[in-house]
Amino acid sequence: MRRLLKGLSPECEALLNLIPGGVMQCRNNSVYTIIEVNDGFLSMFGFTREELDEKFQNQFLSLVHPSDRQNFLIEVDRQMNKGNKLSLSYRVLCKDGTYKWTANSAQLFGDEQEERFFCIFLDLTEVRDAQEKLRLSLEHLEIIMSQSSDIIFEWDFTSDSISISPNWLEKFGYAPRYDGSLQKEEILHNFYPDDIDPMAAFMETVRKGAPNSSIDVRIRALEDRYIWCRIRATTQFSTENVPFRAVGTISDIDEEKRMVEDLRRRAELDALTGLYNHAETEQRTKRYLAGNPKSVGAMFIIDVDNFKSVNDGQGHLFGDAVLTELAAGMKKLTRKTDVIGRIGGDEFAMFLKDLPSAQVAEEKARKLLEMFQQLFQGEKQPIKVTCSIGLSIYPLDGTDYQTLYHCADLALYQAKSLGKNRYARFDAKSMEAVDRIGYSSLGAAIDSDEAPRGKRGDLVNYVFQILYDTNDIDIAVDAILEIVGRRFDVSRAYVFENSDDGEYVDNTYEWCNEGIKPQKEFLQHYPYENVKGYKELFQDQSVFYCRDIRSLTPEQTRLFESQGICSTLQCALYDGKEFRGFIGFDECTGLRMWNKEEVGTLSLIAQILTTFLLKKRESDRNEQILVQLNTILDMQNAYIYAIRQDNYELLYLNQKTLRLDPYAKTGMTCYQAFFGRSIPCEACPLTGAVEVYNPQYNVWTKVQYSTMKWGGSSAYLISCIDITEYKRIQGKENDSK
Repeated sequence: MRRLLKGLSPECEALLNLIPGGVMQCRNNSVYTIIEVNDGFLSMFGFTREELDEKFQNQFLSLVHPSDRQNFLIEVDRQMNKGNKLSLSYRVLCKDGTYKWTANSAQLFGDEQEERFFCIFLDLTEVRDAQEKLRLSLEHLEIIMSQSSDIIFEWDFTSDSISISPNWLEKFGYAPRYDGSLQKEEILHNFYPDDIDPMAAFMETVRKGAPNSSIDVRIRALEDRYIWCRIRATTQFSTENVPFRAVGTISDIDEEKRMVEDLRRRAELDALTGLYNHAETEQRTKRYLAGNPKSVGAMFIIDVDNFKSVNDGQGHLFGDAVLTELAAGMKKLTRKTDVIGRIGGDEFAMFLKDLPSAQVAEEKARKLLEMFQQLFQGEKQPIKVTCSIGLSIYPLDGTDYQTLYHCADLALYQAKSLGKNRYARFDAKSMEAVDRIGYSSLGAAIDSDEAPRGKRGDLVNYVFQILYDTNDIDIAVDAILEIVGRRFDVSRAYVFENSDDGEYVDNTYEWCNEGIKPQKEFLQHYPYENVKGYKELFQDQSVFYCRDIRSLTPEQTRLFESQGICSTLQCALYDGKEFRGFIGFDECTGLRMWNKEEVGTLSLIAQILTTFLLKKRESDRNEQILVQLNTILDMQNAYIYAIRQDNYELLYLNQKTLRLDPYAKTGMTCYQAFFGRSIPCEACPLTGAVEVYNPQYNVWTKVQYSTMKWGGSSAYLISCIDITEYKRIQGKENDSK
C-alpha cells in the first residue's frame, strides 16, 4: 500500500483509506497484471496478496466472471478509445467461490513504456440482489393487489406445476392434491367439459407471455355441481425477458353470472307468456335478415279476435290464462329456431326461417287458425277464441324487418276487414289504398296486463338498459333514482354503501322530489352503532318495509323522524352473503302502503343496481391502488421512468424526474427529452453503460434497468441514482494527482 500511495499527500492517503471499497493498481496489458492492492480490496474479495500471486499469477482478468470477460474487454477498449477513464460494472471472484457485483472506476497513468490503471471498486452485490428481490416482490404484490382476492395460484412454467391457495378446498369442497399443487393437465379435469378447450387455449396464451389475461369458466364442485369463476393471470418475466411464472386469482362470479343471465332473459321475454317481447322479436329477426339468407322466410302478425270481450266477461286473470295457452300452442307449431314474440296486449308476431316455399307459410297460417279455434273447445265452459293473421314473404315482399312488418300489418288489416278468423297474404296491388292511408291494425299497449305489471316490465328493462349502455355509472344511477322516484311518486330515493369494514355507511346517491329537503350531506360515514339493530331490519336478507316508522325502536324512530320520514321501503345490497348497503325509497308527506307488486319491482331494480355498483366500486379500488403505486414511485430518491423497447418512447416519469425536467412528457423519446438529441445516445445504459453524464442538467447518475410489460408492449423500467457528488469528489482526487 505504501508503493500504491507513494507520492501522495497525507490528506490524500487518508481519503483513499476512507473509500468504502477496494483500490488496485494494475498494468495495462492483456491480463491486467496486479501491481498492488489496498486492504479494502483484500477484505472485499477475501484473498491475501500471496493468494493472488499463487492462484492467479496476479492476473486480474482471471478474477472477472467468465460470462462478463468478453463484455469487460470490449467495454475497456471502447472507453479507452474516447479517453483515459473507465466506468464499468461486472462480477469479480471471491475466495469462497461466489462473485460480487462491483462498480469499477479507473484512470490510466504512465507513458507508452509502462501504462498503469488506478482502480477503485465499490461492492454492488447487496444492492443488485436487493433490487432484484424488491422488483420481483413488488411485481408479485402488485399482481395480487390488482385483482380481487379469492383463490390465489402460481404457475411455474419451468416445472409446469400450479400451486393453489388452501381456500380452494373451502370453495369447491375438495383439495386439488394433498400438497396443494397440480400439473397443468391434471387441473383441466376440474373444468366443465365445454370449457376445457377454451381453458387450455387460455393457459397456452398465458404461457407464451400474454401480460394480463382473464377467462370466465365453470369449475367442478362437489355433487357434480359447477361454479362460474373468473380466472385472472398476470405473467412475470425474467431479466432476459423470458416468461417464467404466472400469478393470478380465481374469483367466484357464479351469482353475478346467473343474475346477469336471468336479467338478460327477463329483458328479452314477455313476463306473462314467456315469448320474446317486442324489442327482442325485432332484434332477433333483424340479426337473421342481416345475413341475407337465400331461403324463403315468412312474417306473421297475429291478432286475437274480440279479445276485449274475453277480458270484460271473464276478467283480466282469465284473459291472461288464455294468452298463456295460446302462446304455448304457437310454440308447439313452430321450431326452436323460429322467432315468436308478444308485441301488444293480444297481438303476436312470428318470423319463420328457412322455409322451402311460400306455400308452406300459408299452410302454417291455416294450422294456426285451427289451433286457435280448437284450443278451448274441451273446457268445462268452452269459449270461442279465433284470430286474424297477416302474412308477408321474404324476400318477395321485402328484405328488411320494417318492410316485412309493414306488409304483414297491412295484410292483417285486410283479414280483419274480410270478417276475421282468417289469414291474408300481402298483395301490393290490392292493399295499395290501405297503405296510402297509413293504417295500422296494432295497438302499442299490452292491455291484458294489469297496469302495475305492465309498468314493472317496462321499468325494469329500461333501468337495465340504462346501466348496460352507460359510460358513467354515477350519472346513470342519479337518472335511475329520479325515474323510479317519479314513477312511484316517492319523496326521496337514495343509495347507501357500507365502508370496507361494514361499520359505517355513506349516502352516495340521492334524488329528492319537489319540496323535500336533501339529507345526503348529513349522512356521510354514519356509524351503524348509533342505531342498534339496523342491519337486522332487513328481513329474509333483502327487504325492510315500514309503513309507520313510529312502530320501530326509539333510536330507529328518531333517525327517521330527523329526516322527516313517515314511511320507508329499503332493499339490501348484497355481495354474495355480505351486506354492502341498501337502496331506499322514503315517503315524507304521510303514511304510505306499498303493495306486493311495487315491492317486487323495486327489489328487482335494487338487484340490478347492486350488480353494476359493485363493479363500479371494484374499478374504483383498482384505480386507488394505481394511485398508491404511483405515490410510492414518486417518493423514491431516484429518477425513474419507463420506455418502450422498440422505439425508446417515454411511457412513465416519476415526480423526481419531472422536477429535474418539467418539459419532459410521455410520448417523447428519452434521448429527445433528456439529452435534446434526435438519435439514441452512444452511452445508452441499455448498451452497457452504468454511469451516465447528462450535460443538459450537469448530473451524473448510476443507471439500472429491468425488462417489464407495459400493456401489450415490451418495455424497460429505468432507475437512475444521482452520484454527482461522488463524481465531484472523484474528480478532485484525480486533479490532485
